[in-house]
Amino acid sequence: MRYVIWPLLGIVLLAACGPGTAVPVEAPNPTVALQAVEATATPEPKAVVAPTSTAIPVAAAPTSQPAPLTYPAGLKITVGAVPSSMPAYDRDDWRHWIDSDGDCQDARQEVLVAESAIPVTFESSNQCRVDTGTWTGPYTGTSETDPGSLDIDHMVPLANAHRSGAWAWDAGTKESYANDLSYAGHLIATTASANRSKGAKGPEDWRPAETEYWCQYAVDWITIKSQWDLSATDGELTALVEMLQTCVTPVQLEVLHQESSEIDPTPSTTASPDLKFDPNGPDRNCGDFDTWQEAQDFFKAAGGPITDRHRLDSDKDGTVCESLPGAS
Repeated sequence: MRYVIWPLLGIVLLAACGPGTAVPVEAPNPTVALQAVEATATPEPKAVVAPTSTAIPVAAAPTSQPAPLTYPAGLKITVGAVPSSMPAYDRDDWRHWIDSDGDCQDARQEVLVAESAIPVTFESSNQCRVDTGTWTGPYTGTSETDPGSLDIDHMVPLANAHRSGAWAWDAGTKESYANDLSYAGHLIATTASANRSKGAKGPEDWRPAETEYWCQYAVDWITIKSQWDLSATDGELTALVEMLQTCVTPVQLEVLHQESSEIDPTPSTTASPDLKFDPNGPDRNCGDFDTWQEAQDFFKAAGGPITDRHRLDSDKDGTVCESLPGAS
């Protein structure tokens, strides 16, 4: 069975229950009715987890709040704990800003062009760097005309993405995430002070001062995490639901819960008798190995590609010492 809470105003939360499982839900106020409908399909989470779902009663939204700029008819987020052990976050692993379309404007410049309220001017005739425009920071509601006073913020910060599952991504995926222009809410031009106040915090620890932006902020956050198969914590979910309560138009949110993870983020560093060197021993470089296969086996035994404690994979593509004989 699938239970649906249908508020007259506010958020619609789906609870996809297992066979024969009933989840009692009380309407939070007299304007909310509860219906039970037969489930035709249970969505499968993309995360490597065993999903369950619960219903969360949500109060009706106020009517004075403007509707969000844009959001899909349905949203989905997976909730689970942050692994107790994982590779350390390194901002240098997330290469940005890049010029993915080769027009000489990198991702930062593309965002400045797209989000200016007026046509921008450029520093030179090649139109590679923005010189002036008008930007209203959605976090604060303040306007700026100098792009130098703006930061380009990742809606879901890189460090938050890392601890939400991106620690296991390869270098190419991290680069794609750091420069993604496919979703308008992924990269935001905002004041440097607001961006640095936010830092790597999730909505449980930081929210925009502009409360009228809360609905769109929460929708964008959930959409990005869903698109990139990133999880949220319980505290994060609570904060997101509170922010979604400011939406005028009802939002349908499906919450999947991770009961257990099949991923062990702790790299194995057990030495093999076939290895030329002990991966737990002194630092090694490519010159210590006679063949590429020796270096690659050593790299994997030392925890690669999750971690490269001997720094053998300079381009972070998972293949080490490519100049050695036998490299593929």
